[in-house]
Amino acid sequence: MPPESTEARSEVRFYSPQLMLELGHALVEQGLLTRPQIDELNSRGALTGKNLHTIILEEGLIDEKHVLTALGDLSGIPFKHMADMTITDEAVHKVPARVALRYSVMPVQIEGSTITLAVGEVPGQTTVDGLRMLLNTAIEWILCTSTDITRSIKHFYGLGADTIDHIVDVPEEKVEIEGTDVSIEAADPGVVKFVNQVISEAINMDATDIHIEPFETKLRLRYRVDGILQEIPIPKGVAQLRRAISSCVKIMADMDIAERRKPHDGRIKVRSGKDEFDLRVSVLPTRYGETVNMRILNRKAMFIDLAHLGMGEAQMPALEYLSSLPHGVVLLTGPTGSGKTTTLYAVLSRVNNAGVKIITVEDPIEYQMQGISQIQVHARIGLTFANILRSILRHDPDIVLIGEIRDSETADIAVRASLTGHLVFSTLHTNDAPSAVTRLIDMNIEPFLVSSCLEGVIAQRLVRRICPACKTEDQPDDIIVQEIAALLPERSVGATYYKGKGCPECNFTGYRGRIAIVETMILNDILRGLVVHQRPSNEIKAKAIEHGMVTLRTDGWGRVLDGITTVDEVLRVARKADSL
Repeated sequence: MPPESTEARSEVRFYSPQLMLELGHALVEQGLLTRPQIDELNSRGALTGKNLHTIILEEGLIDEKHVLTALGDLSGIPFKHMADMTITDEAVHKVPARVALRYSVMPVQIEGSTITLAVGEVPGQTTVDGLRMLLNTAIEWILCTSTDITRSIKHFYGLGADTIDHIVDVPEEKVEIEGTDVSIEAADPGVVKFVNQVISEAINMDATDIHIEPFETKLRLRYRVDGILQEIPIPKGVAQLRRAISSCVKIMADMDIAERRKPHDGRIKVRSGKDEFDLRVSVLPTRYGETVNMRILNRKAMFIDLAHLGMGEAQMPALEYLSSLPHGVVLLTGPTGSGKTTTLYAVLSRVNNAGVKIITVEDPIEYQMQGISQIQVHARIGLTFANILRSILRHDPDIVLIGEIRDSETADIAVRASLTGHLVFSTLHTNDAPSAVTRLIDMNIEPFLVSSCLEGVIAQRLVRRICPACKTEDQPDDIIVQEIAALLPERSVGATYYKGKGCPECNFTGYRGRIAIVETMILNDILRGLVVHQRPSNEIKAKAIEHGMVTLRTDGWGRVLDGITTVDEVLRVARKADSL
């Protein structure tokens, strides 16, 4: 017999019609619902067989946390946030995936002979007895939101565990990797459902890339979220499905599934809710099967306004000044994926109106924006950056956006366009703002031309935001605190530092979303003199800092003091030299 449950000793009340009646009274007393609303919901429940708790959540009448708090008071099962608890591996291993999925419970921890289970609703007596018999242990219950339960189960048991359990059942100690299991290949609906779950979860997590990678004894699934690759747990036994999964993706992308020796490229169009997405699919042959990458692109026209990029107040005046210039060249620099294009479009959105003609030359066109003429580069037919620029200058544009200055010819045309009265925006790949000057000179642009046409350079990086749901205080190393105090003495006095503990809201990473940190260098007469005399970039940088330029690292420390990001994130993207 299983041990006696602790709920019997603590007078916990489980689900009953009486409990639902008391829930209705409690919600009315708290002013969250009216008596007529409760009566109408109870009538509907009598017809559908659903309880009051379920109907309230389906209708979205009250925040789930308020309902669970009321239920916790009535049932004696406390309501807690998953972010406030530590889930132990011992507890997870105690409850099989099938049990967790069937009963929608998340094991939290084990103390002595008692396991703590989190549930999204007050369990019924049948569920309680069934779990006590299956687990052969006493159970202590806590209430958590259904979202927390679902995300936690996916994280600890693996994405698609319910689907995979129905397709294959593989012993933990052995995974068959040679040959093809034709019964698995024939299980098409289940594999399709699993692939759909992989894509859907990536979209829900705001991932930009999906990586499905086969290895000798496992299949690894990773998403790129907020610029960082995160491994997504998947159930044991999925390695057997590697060929079926790659074949399914290739069918969806209209590729040749019979050819497994060559790289493939394709595209999948999917819909999630009201949004449509394009998935650019690339398949490569590897030693243990085909590795799949899917780049997720939202087809909805979208851009971000300057005010919502998350930049510090100290940087905004410089950005607004550069976007209001009548002519000249403004460059954004940074590595791939640092948000340069997003910032460029945020700048364009500020000046886009009926009195301004804007033409862009891009490869590829990443954002669709009303009121702007956008041209796609097509090198195979000779439609290069340089050739397009020669033609569009005849269209009398006020502002020209060049996706990237890649060669001397494009750089030369961009410079000369600015000298003839056009405002030119473009991007370069350099580590900081002053290095853009030497990069243009390396492209054989005369120093006097660079000095006369270049108005400003914005170096940018993206750092991850601390998850607000699990934000907690942190204590960085003393050497870092001393550096911040030296750079920002007034703001750092008595400062509190934060980090994310990790919770279901942020997939247990501690981060959710990203913001930009920037280094904006506006050229004045002194800096232009240094450019004409071809002084090195470190000398230009030192002089720019003297005249008020805030470096990437210093701007990052400002975001740390604001409680938006962590010390580790700034250290990841900005070097020590960036603060000099």
